[in-house]
Amino acid sequence: PISALTAQSYRDLYCAVFADFHLFARLYGIGPPEPDLAANWLADMEISDKARIIGDHFSTVDLSNGQRKRLAFIAAQLENKPIIVLDEWAADQDPHFRAKFYQVLLPRLKAAGKTVIAITHDDRYFHVADRVVKLDFGAIVEETAGRQWSA
Repeated sequence: PISALTAQSYRDLYCAVFADFHLFARLYGIGPPEPDLAANWLADMEISDKARIIGDHFSTVDLSNGQRKRLAFIAAQLENKPIIVLDEWAADQDPHFRAKFYQVLLPRLKAAGKTVIAITHDDRYFHVADRVVKLDFGAIVEETAGRQWSA
C-alpha cells in the first residue's frame, strides 16, 4: 500500500509526456545534461537541425507540435526515470517517425530496462507491446500479450 510517507518515492519513479503537454524551454529539475548525451538524443529524435540543448535550455521550442513532443520526450529521457508514461505520443508524428518510435525507440527503452506505458489508439503497432490493456470508459475490457492482439 502507498501511504503519505511513501507516495513521493513512488512519484519519483515516473516521468511523462501527456497528450496536452506543455514544453518549457528550460529543463527544470535535471540541470544541464552531458553534451554528448543531449546531442545523441537530438540526433536520434531527428531534430538536431531544428533545436539544440544549451546548458539547461532548449535553443527553441517554436516548432511544430510533433517536433515539440520530440523535445518533451528528450526532456523526459534526461530525467532518467525507470517508468515513462507516453499519452498518444506518436499521434502528432509523421508516418516515418511514428514507425521509428514504435519499432526502434520503444525497444531501445525496453532494452535499457525502462518500463513504458504507451497510451495509444494506433492498433497497427499493438504487436510490439509486451501487454495490451484495452479500456472502455476507464474499465479494462481486454488484456493480452501484444503479439497476440487482434484489433
